[in-house]
Amino acid sequence: MSLADHSVTASIEKRLKTASREINQLAPLLGQAKQVLSFESDRRKNLLAKYAAKHLADESAAAAEQLARADPAYLSDLEVLAGEVQTAYGVIAKNDALHCTWESARSLLALVREQIRTMPEN
Repeated sequence: MSLADHSVTASIEKRLKTASREINQLAPLLGQAKQVLSFESDRRKNLLAKYAAKHLADESAAAAEQLARADPAYLSDLEVLAGEVQTAYGVIAKNDALHCTWESARSLLALVREQIRTMPEN
């Protein structure tokens, strides 16, 4: 294996710094994404209850739920929730990819450091 030169080391260091910066910038969105996923089930139930409540005066609970599920406005709001969940998963996947990039660069720098440490002296 050949020794890495300065340009390779600088390139790896740049990738490490870039990934670190992007991870820090993504942190607030990551928190929001985790919150969206944590409350997804409750949000869907609350949305269904909102539309079913309109029908409870005249219908049974089961019938009111079926009517709510058939309401185009409910379906539209449900699609909005699904979009938020999809976005949340995207943020989490980007965070995971950035951490992978950061760990890879860190590992490569450790390899270069070890190569320099064990370099034979002439």
